[in-house]
Amino acid sequence: MVTSVEKYRWSNYNEYIEGSKMTNTDFALEMFNNNIENGTKGFIEYINKLNNDVCMEISERRQITDEDARMIIKNLCKINNVIDLQKFNINERNAYLKDLKERYSLSIRQIERLTGISRGVIQKT
Repeated sequence: MVTSVEKYRWSNYNEYIEGSKMTNTDFALEMFNNNIENGTKGFIEYINKLNNDVCMEISERRQITDEDARMIIKNLCKINNVIDLQKFNINERNAYLKDLKERYSLSIRQIERLTGISRGVIQKT
């Protein structure tokens, strides 16, 4: 990953800044200003403007091992065996399933594998 667009190998950003014989940059730069030099300045300012876009941000989410997931389920649900989650009433079970997915980031497949609760039930919570 790179921290700025000009360092990204597959970007044509530098062609717009330095000019290019391969890419017609005039059309895009003229959208910023009819004068190409001022259009280039506007382009640079626009590209480098800070924003709150969340597009391809990298998630810091790590894979939770089955052993860790079992401990999370046992502690959250206050049970000794993760299979016992099946015995809870539907509303209580669904609340726990929702917490396991959202708060603890356990995957649907992992919850299904460890608890024996069907994927469809887990997905609906």
